[in-house]
Amino acid sequence: MGIVTDYFAAPSDALAATVLREPAGPSTPTRGSGQPLFDTVSLPSIEPFVMLGTLTTLLSGRPYGEVTSHPRHGSLVIDAGHEGPWVVTVGDDLADELAACSPARLTEVAWRWSRSTELSAIPADQVVDGVLALGELAARADQVRHRLYCWTRLEPSTKRG
Repeated sequence: MGIVTDYFAAPSDALAATVLREPAGPSTPTRGSGQPLFDTVSLPSIEPFVMLGTLTTLLSGRPYGEVTSHPRHGSLVIDAGHEGPWVVTVGDDLADELAACSPARLTEVAWRWSRSTELSAIPADQVVDGVLALGELAARADQVRHRLYCWTRLEPSTKRG
């Protein structure tokens, strides 16, 4: 694993950008309540550019190039430099697909996706659990009209010196 990735829901790009104030990211507990700052799903090593492009293609049946050309697919919201962390958008089309899919459909797609070369280092059951959790996050976000984002940073052991 080379990167840490947490997916989260926020009402706007501006509010999503505030997560950079917290070194531990969007799941940092708020003072007083102990609840996370944002509704968050941790998906270690599932990066928001290539991998989520493939997931979107599998869910929608649309070509990868079309999916990744969407203006909100992996668009940078804010960054803290070369080693991160960064906050990027998750494409609205993927969020919509995830929110609309049944758990059975998400499971079927996740199993197919888990057999791809890009996910070969991640156990298939972890991929399935992650896609189901991301689908639940997307559904909750859709209910309150929030968008999905990814907070990502390099793992300390992989930072370049």
